[in-house]
This record gives sequence, structure tokens and C-alpha cells, in this order.
Amino acid sequence: MQLPSLCGNLNLKHAFSDYHSGESGCLILSGPSGSGKRTAARDIAMGLLCTRSPAPCGCCGACTRVKAGSHPDFELFNPEGEEIKVDAVRSLRTRSFVRPSEAECKVFIVCFADKMNVQSQNALLKVLEEPASSVFILLCENIEKLLPTVRSRGLHYRMEPLTEDELRKLLASHFPTAAPADVERAIAQSGGFYGAAAEFLQGEHNETTVLARSFTQALEQGELAVFRCCMEAGSLSRDNYALFCDALCTCIVGQLRHGGGAYSGFLPALYEYVASQREKTALNASVTALSGALAAFCGENLTRFWRK
Repeated sequence: MQLPSLCGNLNLKHAFSDYHSGESGCLILSGPSGSGKRTAARDIAMGLLCTRSPAPCGCCGACTRVKAGSHPDFELFNPEGEEIKVDAVRSLRTRSFVRPSEAECKVFIVCFADKMNVQSQNALLKVLEEPASSVFILLCENIEKLLPTVRSRGLHYRMEPLTEDELRKLLASHFPTAAPADVERAIAQSGGFYGAAAEFLQGEHNETTVLARSFTQALEQGELAVFRCCMEAGSLSRDNYALFCDALCTCIVGQLRHGGGAYSGFLPALYEYVASQREKTALNASVTALSGALAAFCGENLTRFWRK
């Protein structure tokens, strides 16, 4: 099987070079937002449902309908990233037991699988434990949120960051009119992932992305600069604060890939802290409290640098 739409990720491509549906009924692809999980999953789905060889050909009727989301044996589940409740999983499980209409198997891509609660995961586990002509591809940012019993039923692959040259070529083909300086900034902030770089160039979530970059710059400037950024973050809506956390994590990864500067020893801890704040936004935590805690966390850990 080929993964023609996916850039880089040579280990993943090699692993799937001879994959077939009978090998495992559950695949798990993990990685940050924009790392290519959905692209890889769709290529795998096309490869399993394609009617030509080598698969996927990308142009047969089956491949065309997978791309369009209209193949009767293919389903993209939870593409909007909502919390996945147990009733939705039970319904999905019921659909998985319906015999394939055309292909040898049915393929279900479960987006944001780490948003399943324990009850939802246990409901899905029942179908993973039973022999059925279905393949589930679980996409998640944080695989630790999946139960060990679910993880043990699947083959896990983590998405790999692209090299700067790979990103540069990819961005040049998709954003031919982008200024070279903007492309380089997008690469630096992307953590090696195309989706994050493209988001930067498209200006999506601009307010939160700019604030995240300002925050990382403020670490060099001192306590007052960080406090101001946290105050600004505290005025965001809960959804935008979650986007700020995502953007800040991407900025931190980008800094680490370029050495991290004087704060390189602090950045991994900051990444973990911001990621934990991102999770708390889903629990309706107060944005003001979160931003204040972030300012205090930085103050406690960086005071010795600021007072030099």
C-alpha cells in the first residue's frame, strides 16, 4: 500500500508498504494538530478500498468516492472534534457490523479519538475485540488518553515532523505568492508540521497565534512582559484560550528545534504545563485563573534569569 498524499513520514510509509486489512482491525495514528494524521488515514482508507493495483490508485471509482466521503464502506467519524459520547460510539459499533457493500472491509476513521470518555472507549473496545470485517483508524493528539486496553488492540504509529527542506518545498507549492520571510517564520513556528505552517500563512486564529509568538518573545524580555501577555490571554474566550495554548505549544516546539536559547532547559516543562492548561479548558476552567497560573508558573521558574 502507498500513502501518496502524505509528505515525509518514511517510517510510516514503510510500515504500510505491505499492510492489508486482515493484519489488524485497529490502527492508531497520533501526533499534534496539523501533523498529517487525517491525510495518512484517508490514504490508508483508499488503499484498503481501492479496486486497482498498486493501491491506492487515487483515480478509480472507490478512491474518488473516499475522497468525496461518499463511499458506502467508508466513514469519517467526528470530523469536527466534538466530545465523543457513548451513544454515538454504540451507533458507530452497530454500523460496523453491517456487511460491506462493495469492498472486503469497511473503514472508519475516528477523528479526535482521545475525546472519548471511559464509557465511550469501553463501548468501542467491544467491537475491537470481536472479529468483524471493519478497520478502525483512531486519530489522536494525546495517545495517553486512550485506555491501555484500547491501545493494546491497535497498531500505533506516531506522525513524524518534516525537515525544513520538505516543508519549504511543500509550502512553495501551496503558497506560491507567500513572502520568503513569512515562509521562514512559518517553518520556524511549525514544529516541523505542515498544518501548523499552513495555518500561520493563512492567518487562521491570528489573534491567538500572534499572542503565542509574543509570549515566547516575552520570556526573553522579563517578568513584566510575560505578565502583560498573560493578562491579554486572560481576556480571551475559553475556546480562543485553548487555541492560544495550541499555538504556544507549537511555538515552543519550534524553539526547541532551533536550540531553545537560554531557556532551553525550561521549555519542555513549559510545554507540558501549557498542554495541561489546554486540557483544563475542556473542563470549563476559568480562563482568568489559567492565565494567572501561567504567569505564576513562569515567574517561579524564570526569576533567576530575569534578575541577572
